[in-house]
Amino acid sequence: MFCVAVAWVAGVGQALAKGYGAEYYRSPVGFAITLAGNVGEIRSNHFHTGLDIKALQGVGSPVYAVADGYVSRVGVSPTGYGHVLYVTHPNGETSVYGHLNAFAPEIARWVREQQYAKRSFRVDLHPERERFPVRKGERIAFLGNTGSSGGPHLHFEIRDAQGRPRNLVAEGVYRVSDRVVPAVSRILLYEVNTAMGIPYRTLRRSVAVRTSADGTAVPEDSVLVLNGRGYLAYEVIDYKDGKSNTMGLYAMEQRVDSVTNFRFAIDRVNFATNGYVNAFVDFAENRRARRTSVLRAYVAPHNRLTIYGVRGDGIIDLSAAGTATGRRQVETIFTDDAGNRTTLRFGLVRSLDGERCEPAPVVPQGEAVLWSVGRTFRVPGAEVEIPGGALYESAILRAERDTLGGRSIVRVGSADVPLHRSAKIALRPDSVSERLRAKALLVAVDELGRIGSIGGRWEAASGRVVGQTKRLGCFAVAVDTLSPTIKAELGTGATLSEGRSLRWEVTDDLSGVSYYTLSVDGQWELLAWDPKSRTMEHRPVRGTAPRRHGVVLTVSDAKGNVKTWKGTYVW
Repeated sequence: MFCVAVAWVAGVGQALAKGYGAEYYRSPVGFAITLAGNVGEIRSNHFHTGLDIKALQGVGSPVYAVADGYVSRVGVSPTGYGHVLYVTHPNGETSVYGHLNAFAPEIARWVREQQYAKRSFRVDLHPERERFPVRKGERIAFLGNTGSSGGPHLHFEIRDAQGRPRNLVAEGVYRVSDRVVPAVSRILLYEVNTAMGIPYRTLRRSVAVRTSADGTAVPEDSVLVLNGRGYLAYEVIDYKDGKSNTMGLYAMEQRVDSVTNFRFAIDRVNFATNGYVNAFVDFAENRRARRTSVLRAYVAPHNRLTIYGVRGDGIIDLSAAGTATGRRQVETIFTDDAGNRTTLRFGLVRSLDGERCEPAPVVPQGEAVLWSVGRTFRVPGAEVEIPGGALYESAILRAERDTLGGRSIVRVGSADVPLHRSAKIALRPDSVSERLRAKALLVAVDELGRIGSIGGRWEAASGRVVGQTKRLGCFAVAVDTLSPTIKAELGTGATLSEGRSLRWEVTDDLSGVSYYTLSVDGQWELLAWDPKSRTMEHRPVRGTAPRRHGVVLTVSDAKGNVKTWKGTYVW
């Protein structure tokens, strides 16, 4: 009933403790597992924690308990996992089933009762252990597309006794057809220098790489140039057999002159450190890479991930090499969760006769910000407080007043600088009348002058709008006075046919929907909200004979702008 999972494949690692495998767990679906995403795939601000199983039999296909246990948690949310079930097993592990279309009838009835008791669509419930015992292979739910899902699929996890999602394909618990090697498309060479006591990096060169089906990767130049000290990053993509969905890399090992100086393997995802993915990737390049991932062979000072398997930070020091050119031989091995490998080899030298590589390093302008200490920037009418532990590595940053897209903005660093902890921003607007102060909020402004809400509120004592952000860049004050819009799918007065629900399209221009409530004949009724499709839905309970009902839908945005829709329907 046990299998031993090996963490470092192909010379990359160490053995894990015994884990429960295929003998213990069955599939959560009744068809072949085909993946739209895997454990460790790079997502916005986090590693993906489960298997995204494609809906090969469509929305509403059965979802099964993978082992005996009991339902320990049930959630309903317009975002995140949407409709989600957690089943705790006798071995101490927990299976998770997300983006469900519906729960099994007995569970669904209980959840609906709780929603009405709490007068809330969103619930996070923890039923008693005895309420919903389940057997292996029992139908517990139906596959769907709820929450922050990009399309119909089942998000599935098995979390170990410490609550960490396991890499189920890498451990061999589930097998997925995969003979495709990881494809490396670029090597990025960064030189590291120091100014004001702060290390800063310069992208020295980006080198194209060609990967063959046999797992051999060849750069356009066999010998690359890097001055002094620096590190490497790699642009990588992986697929499963015959599928276009991109997958996350399982492991990488970088050897310099046959000695490993960097490696990782993603066997477990720890929720406590998941946000450090922004230090794991080359954040700025990763934003531009779209379908691929750009991974750093470097461990930043403020990186608490436990996936690394070697001491050291991945820095390569050519100035310490024994030859005149400081030549080093680099071999990097990329491994996917099915064990397919790609090997990349190249030479690394420093330039001759003291000549520098191009481009020459540009020393950043601004103030030194230690990652462990932080700094508060003050410019006319604005204050930005970056707390200690917000940056993943120390940086030289500048704050200034400017204009962008016709707006007065404050610019702090750039949007290429991620934050692990939120920075506090306080801006004094040029002019906001007293009656509109409650409608003021902070917005991020992109390079094209487009704005996006980051929230915030008017602070009367300072006369500023105050909010928080986890991304640096350009910020301004905006005012939101427009109410949400509500558009009914059916015109008022209509008769609902059997099985038909009431649906409304709801949109908001800036601050976003924050509150909504539905009443039917003056009584609170359950209303499902799906932000991705901008749809609110009510499924009425029918009486013995059709009759006319008065329906009132009220929606408010985050700045208190309210829209009320009224109508009548017959069911």
